[in-house]
Amino acid sequence: MPWSPASDHRDEPKLWKPQPGPQEAALRASFIPELFFGGARGGGKSAYLIGDFAADVAEYGENWRGILFRKTYPELDELVTEGKKVLFSAFPGTEYKVGSYEFRMPNGSILRLRHMETDSDADHYMGHQYQWVGFDELTNWPNLRAYHRLKACLRSAAGVKNLRVRATGNPGGIGHTEVKRYFIDPSPDGSEIIEDSQSEMPRMFIKSRVQDNRILLEADPGYIDRLKSIGDEQLIKAWLDGDWDAFVGQYFSKWDATKILVHPFEVPSDWPIFGCLDYGEAAPTSFGLATVDFDGNVYGISEYTRAGASASTHAYEIARHIEGCPWTGGRMPSQIVADPSMWVKRHLHEHISQSPTDIFRDHGLMLKKANNDRIAGWRVMNDYISAHHIPKTQPQRPKFHLFNGWNDSAADSIPSLPRSKTNPEDVDTKANDHDADRVRYLLMHCFAPFQYEEPVKPEQFAGDQIIKGLKMAHEELQFA
Repeated sequence: MPWSPASDHRDEPKLWKPQPGPQEAALRASFIPELFFGGARGGGKSAYLIGDFAADVAEYGENWRGILFRKTYPELDELVTEGKKVLFSAFPGTEYKVGSYEFRMPNGSILRLRHMETDSDADHYMGHQYQWVGFDELTNWPNLRAYHRLKACLRSAAGVKNLRVRATGNPGGIGHTEVKRYFIDPSPDGSEIIEDSQSEMPRMFIKSRVQDNRILLEADPGYIDRLKSIGDEQLIKAWLDGDWDAFVGQYFSKWDATKILVHPFEVPSDWPIFGCLDYGEAAPTSFGLATVDFDGNVYGISEYTRAGASASTHAYEIARHIEGCPWTGGRMPSQIVADPSMWVKRHLHEHISQSPTDIFRDHGLMLKKANNDRIAGWRVMNDYISAHHIPKTQPQRPKFHLFNGWNDSAADSIPSLPRSKTNPEDVDTKANDHDADRVRYLLMHCFAPFQYEEPVKPEQFAGDQIIKGLKMAHEELQFA
């Protein structure tokens, strides 16, 4: 039975069909290999995924096999409910196998529902062959590694056309930054074919809003008003308008890129140069150069990030990065504060052990253990990025800045870090927190509580004021 519009007969099940607007447009874009559909809450995303799979069931039968992922096992229940609504009515005789989480259509087509909590879970499917792969709530995964890996499962020995990957999601979540960078940033308004170096396959973002889901609004007219009443401006922007620049659950909610990002400049020779380093081998290593002016403002000058490399490779590349920085003239940092785990030694031989710190020392990079108090460190970071109260004649401004265009990874990842669900004073450690960690090390090293002091009047230059001035000068010299 072909997939067709609903029947008018009351005794027959109502067949699902796409709603006019974004949902229908996304369904018609079957020629696009990768498509992300979403934005606001209530946009009909889960129904779209099932419907997109169903669109080719009648034509290809047993040669049309799909698999649809959610992050955790309990989340599959929603897809089961949606699948029954769409598939049972469209293809009478369809069976749902409870134990295997599978829909089996009478013509041999199969849709499997699976959960995938970690990147390594994707390895279980590497030998499988599917013509359709779906991800519901893609931003719930911390990165897109599993998403990209499973594209290798798209193949057909029967000449099936329009093999495709489909994904949905809302702004926010642990994977917000990577989804935004891959699907949203290249085409913020959506509905354009994206072809760039990030993928060999053309892709597209189609934006959906709650206003596009007419069925929901007719059934629940108060839904939008309830969203507006939640009292969180960022949540309202994200959930109602699908605004990807409104970060849901954002830890650093005071981050303002218009004030933090500054035009690069040549660092004066009497400003100290620091380095900060969060170390990883399989995970990314994040290194940054920074400086501090005489007013205590900290500037992130440039950064190096790389994953999947050895300690010697990182040390070599970081040394070259330092030497080649045009804003510092290649000056060596006076101190490099680093991840304390770098002092753990590994046994290379029965009588020889070595730590990453030892390898960095061999490349001329002397490291200092960073203060790794996470909670205190995040508080310090929030203090530095906040707009401080200074005289009304001057604009409020943060005490931490990044050179625009030279810190793209940190500028993307730090503002979108979500709070931990188990400890709201911490960031989610499963998120991409490597850039934030090394900035935290840096700011804990430079930290002094911010307090504005009115300019000293001439008549106050007496004994205690002179002593105070000498103390302040001495503290500034300690940075040198």
